[in-house]
Amino acid sequence: MKNYYDILRVRPNASQEQIKDAYIELISKYHPDIYSGDKKYAEDYTAMLTEAYSVLKDPVKRQDYDVSQGIVVNYTSTSYSNDNLKSYKNNNEKFYRKSNLEQEESRKHFKSAKINKSRQNIFKRIFKSKLFYALLFVFGIEMLIIIFIYLRS
Repeated sequence: MKNYYDILRVRPNASQEQIKDAYIELISKYHPDIYSGDKKYAEDYTAMLTEAYSVLKDPVKRQDYDVSQGIVVNYTSTSYSNDNLKSYKNNNEKFYRKSNLEQEESRKHFKSAKINKSRQNIFKRIFKSKLFYALLFVFGIEMLIIIFIYLRS
């Protein structure tokens, strides 16, 4: 099962406001209509965000999730030891650094595919154009005239 706290990038003892703020921040950054990278990634990630938020926003579902994951949290206390916080941040940074590398590779592939497709579209549009054939015809006539003049002299 996925770790919803990691997906929303919050600590297990985060308040409801912190969870909501994290969800709004991430959804506004990775929404498929806004995200400039791979749309499939954005759709999958926003689906995970929505799933995580739907579980963590409801106190009963959140407590059931914590029990099923074996997470012991004192919700009344917001204290979190510095050692735990550092290790939690380091683990998240490694996870998201890898995720960003995958995103960058996906963006490069998407850009190259988009460039190749735009080149193909340009040539298709040129060869379907009546102007292209008209210019080709005029060029052919001019070449015939030049050849005729060259041969006459």
